[in-house]
Amino acid sequence: MFKIGKLFHLTQVVEDLNDADLWYNRVFAPCRFYRALMPEAFRDASLLAISDLVVEPVQIAAGLPGVERSPLARFKARYGNRLHSIAWYVDSLEAAFEACRAQGVRMSDVTGRTVEDIEHVGAIKYFWTHPADTHGIIEFARLIPEYTIDPRAQPFWSSAYWRDQHPLGLTGQMTITTAVRDVAAAADTYRRLMSGVEVPTGWSDGRSAFQVGDDTIVELVPIDSPELGGFGDGVFGMAFHVADLAAAEAFLRDLGLPCRRAANGSIVLDPKDALGTTVGFEQAKERI
Repeated sequence: MFKIGKLFHLTQVVEDLNDADLWYNRVFAPCRFYRALMPEAFRDASLLAISDLVVEPVQIAAGLPGVERSPLARFKARYGNRLHSIAWYVDSLEAAFEACRAQGVRMSDVTGRTVEDIEHVGAIKYFWTHPADTHGIIEFARLIPEYTIDPRAQPFWSSAYWRDQHPLGLTGQMTITTAVRDVAAAADTYRRLMSGVEVPTGWSDGRSAFQVGDDTIVELVPIDSPELGGFGDGVFGMAFHVADLAAAEAFLRDLGLPCRRAANGSIVLDPKDALGTTVGFEQAKERI
């Protein structure tokens, strides 16, 4: 069996990468350690380290031949601007592939080509699961500290600034909400494939929640939950854990970003003020 580690990144499809970068600068003061065009994936993207987490805003690279047939372009054509997938580092990409194959999960590489054998896995850095097989798109990635540009893998890295000096007081953990058609089946996948540890949700709408890897909790929410507002299925929102929720709320309001209170006590920005995505903040609890 393979082991899931840190959140590699949470991918967010945006209309304009420049606007997304500026929004994240204003709210989170991230450490931006990558911004580039990847022609084979038909996208421009930034990688933003925010405390011990990484968010990846992605813009479709219009004008490239064949872009409309790319996985990301097809996703955007169907769903618009929203969260796309959850990516985790794993200790063995080959073992992750074997576990997925054993459970009938279909996989593809960055170009959209089907990953069918271990030789293919040996030649790539990451693969994506089919959303119908894992109740949302999941990416698994190999981490080689000697070669990665991810600063979190380096001995000099510290997330203390976001915890101790940034007004949000980010603790380095995130809750990711995923809307699913069958909570029981999705929960079974997270137990068996992801080695998820079930945790309380604080909600009463039939959802389940699992600690996955080092820093993420995934909430599996039925698609008919009123909170989703007819969103459909897929990755719905992200909530950063903060040391002092009242202080975080005051900072966001000072930025001109009004918050609403959710039923579980967390605060949530209006999607129109957050690049079309549901972004929330919740009071940090003791890690399991």
